[in-house]
Amino acid sequence: MVISSIKQSQSRLALIQDMILALLEEMVADYDEKWGGGKMSAAAYDTAWVAMVRDPHNPEQLAFPDSFNWLVRHQSKDGSWGYPPQTIVPTLAGLLALLKAPQQTELTRYAAKRAETHLRTALRQWSVANYESVAFEILVPKHLEELENLGVVFEFPDKAELLKIYHHKLSLCSPELIYSGKSGLIHSLEAFAPCIDFQRLKPLQASNGSYGISPAATAAVLIHSSEWDKAAADWLTHLSNQASRTGDPGAMPNAYPIDVFEGSWVLYNLLHAGFAFTDKAFSSVLQKLQAWLQESLNPQGASSTRIVGLPRDGDDTGMIIAALNLLAKQAGMKTVGLDPLQNFERDTHFCCFQMERHISLSVNAHVLTGLLSVPNPPDWVVKNNSINKVVDYFYSTRNSDGYWSQPDTWHISPYYVAARATIALSKHPNPVVRNKLQPTVEWVLATQSAKDGGWSMNSSQGSTLEETAYALQILNTVKQKPLEKTLPTTQTRLSQAIRRGVDYLRQYLDELSSTTEIARNSKLPFLWRGKELYLPLRIVFSAVLAVLYQAFASEQILPR
Repeated sequence: MVISSIKQSQSRLALIQDMILALLEEMVADYDEKWGGGKMSAAAYDTAWVAMVRDPHNPEQLAFPDSFNWLVRHQSKDGSWGYPPQTIVPTLAGLLALLKAPQQTELTRYAAKRAETHLRTALRQWSVANYESVAFEILVPKHLEELENLGVVFEFPDKAELLKIYHHKLSLCSPELIYSGKSGLIHSLEAFAPCIDFQRLKPLQASNGSYGISPAATAAVLIHSSEWDKAAADWLTHLSNQASRTGDPGAMPNAYPIDVFEGSWVLYNLLHAGFAFTDKAFSSVLQKLQAWLQESLNPQGASSTRIVGLPRDGDDTGMIIAALNLLAKQAGMKTVGLDPLQNFERDTHFCCFQMERHISLSVNAHVLTGLLSVPNPPDWVVKNNSINKVVDYFYSTRNSDGYWSQPDTWHISPYYVAARATIALSKHPNPVVRNKLQPTVEWVLATQSAKDGGWSMNSSQGSTLEETAYALQILNTVKQKPLEKTLPTTQTRLSQAIRRGVDYLRQYLDELSSTTEIARNSKLPFLWRGKELYLPLRIVFSAVLAVLYQAFASEQILPR
């Protein structure tokens, strides 16, 4: 019986290893020196902006008709685009694209009416103070203004509050800063396009032709500039062709490329789970991935892609340093230095971008993980008390239930933030710091589904694969490095909860044979914040595979 169980476990472990190898091979296969790489779900918002670009030789025709057709095909039954609860921004863009279409057919007018109806309801119910998505505070006023110019006016209770936040954002980060190359607003260039000086903007165009790694921003340049930008158009054509190869012509991602973001998150998820890249089968892909990440890091930090189209940020810089140093520790190599992180340090925390409106918890978790990835931090870390600064920020913002309820800039699930925080704080050498994680562990244990063993922030809608993976990351982290306050009974509860969570994930293993299948899985809602919610397919896949690998590897107990 024991031998049979071990053989079954070994078979499952071999399957997971094969799936990890296939994931990494797929990931590095599209690392392109010109275009970059990465895989992201389609975004209605960006597709709508590309659908508004007119043919330079015939302004009565669309330059990217496939994108317009995609938009019409993917409108939801309720008239919206995007994924609840964040449908307002993509639906505003979708309505604008429909109203500006050169061919006003009956189908187009009907789709526009449905979008307008959805928006009137959604905006009346909108709580601006509790909302977070990338640059919504400048994008929504921009779209409302454009729609008013076309005769569609929306009045709603929180409109004054929205405009207040809009003016506050502009006071922090003037559009003039875009030309300096230091402002993340270049990713949301479409909000300022009619007023942009395109000659001053030209030096900020990425080598692949994009602006701000954003299809929407790049489309805005083509729409508003007096001169046709062939390189920008070629980049959008490349993205459309990529989508066509997967049977989704015209679809645009939320951002592209994301090779550094994707590569560092995938690598770190696997390494944190104890995956050892010792098998020769991984040698080639690991070498390419490692080199790609190393070359993306310089003294100013790193961006989400090696083909830099955005200012360098604290999030990617922290994660690259953490991933490379964890790999270096495993391989007995020299670690990379922490100095690039100093660019993002502030009085009470670390920032993602300069002059941002909100502090991101997940960014600070990744910075802390990076800071703790070397045995002897540099003088500036000691002098500034940088590590304890972040620790204090985390524990001062956690609520009485043991989790972080304030909206994170980059993810809507509290399990994501809690997992990143737990992983980072668990690496602190002081047991007093680690022991404070106990309320978080209790929260995770208390919120596990009694029905299926998984986790979800919306328990009424059933557990999700991604959030279950994050909950298991938390439990596995504290199980491997027990907290002093963890009682024997709690250890038993940990083991039982982990087993039930793994069993939940395991039942979907056959459906997770590739990132193509994972994209269609109903248990994977879109939880990542961009201008609309999106799914970075390979990153999520790696989190699921990592916790399954950890579970199956722990079962490898051979008989004496």
